[in-house]
Amino acid sequence: MMKTIGFCTHFTQTDEWAFDYALSLARARNWKLTICHWLHSPYSLRRDMVYTDLKRTSQVQPVTPALLTTLELELRECYESQLGDFTNVAFKLCEGHYQVELTRCLRQNLLDLVVMGYQQTPVLEDVSVEQPLTTFAQHLPYPMLLVGPQRPDQFWLNALAQNLLSDLNLPEGSWQILDSAAVHTG
Repeated sequence: MMKTIGFCTHFTQTDEWAFDYALSLARARNWKLTICHWLHSPYSLRRDMVYTDLKRTSQVQPVTPALLTTLELELRECYESQLGDFTNVAFKLCEGHYQVELTRCLRQNLLDLVVMGYQQTPVLEDVSVEQPLTTFAQHLPYPMLLVGPQRPDQFWLNALAQNLLSDLNLPEGSWQILDSAAVHTG
């Protein structure tokens, strides 16, 4: 049985749609919502130096406990007004390549379902070193759902998420399975 939805954000339009869906599902099912964000580094091999704001518009500095506290507060403030009275929420700042870290969280049973905005092109420069998001989602051995890319009521599920369909509150006809054809034509 699912207990925790992991919503991963890069602050794009499709991420806003994914957040709305994840929050709605967490409210409806009384599941925990964990809002995850990856700290960005301008250096592909140095993860100890990150931007000092979540949207990568400021200086770079070493990762310190004080910086992590500041960035977590910024992440909370980004979503606080949208959460309203929903309190079954956690915030997680992640370091390193997002696909590796996301898989690690899933292996540790920290997340039961991953919800992300559909990205047709890499959002981050270092994402291109990893698999395209749709390929990653398709082959991920854990449930993953992508929202978009054209509309907020458009959903892409990997095979394991399809097994949870009755729990996902998706309108009939709004979802498709990620497969090789969909990945290339998305």
